[in-house]
Amino acid sequence: AKAMTQLLTDSGFEVSSASDLTQNEMRTAISDFAGQVAAKGPDTVALVFYAGHGIQVDGENFLIPTDIDPKRDADIPMQAVRLNDVLNALTSVPARMRFLLLDACRNNPFPDLKSSTGSGLAIIDAKVGAPGTFLSFSTSPGAVAEDGNGVNSPYTTALLEAAKQANIPIEETFKRVRVAVNKATDGRQTPWDSSSL
Repeated sequence: AKAMTQLLTDSGFEVSSASDLTQNEMRTAISDFAGQVAAKGPDTVALVFYAGHGIQVDGENFLIPTDIDPKRDADIPMQAVRLNDVLNALTSVPARMRFLLLDACRNNPFPDLKSSTGSGLAIIDAKVGAPGTFLSFSTSPGAVAEDGNGVNSPYTTALLEAAKQANIPIEETFKRVRVAVNKATDGRQTPWDSSSL
């Protein structure tokens, strides 16, 4: 996340950065960000990059805060943050484009909870959001992403490299990310995206 913060800052984005958040802190950060986007006006380009644990329960995706302590599957929806809530916060304010980049498709961090939790994240279609929305997942739906051997995951590493290329359409940028991650992981991981741009 630090490298993405630096890249976005260097690219002219006004960046709000936070790490290791509790559920309430995550919700506050999402709400504050939506407020900042609304204050900037309808020509704003909003981008959320999330690196951390994500999990699906009964086909619904959740981002995992630091204070979660589930005893059963049913605790996750009450203690985590729904990915749809993040997307809804982004699409509820007028903006020219919205990007939601998720490096969160890791192993289930709660191995004792298996009955309704699935591998990786479930697919979300950008068409359910407002026009001008681009979603990128670090791997394909239901698959698990790798952490990698370096400071950043294969997805973030590829994203940082691809984003440095000038004058390339966004779809081509993420195609390059897919190819780089697939190559770096010997075909075990292929990023996925959905767009209503």
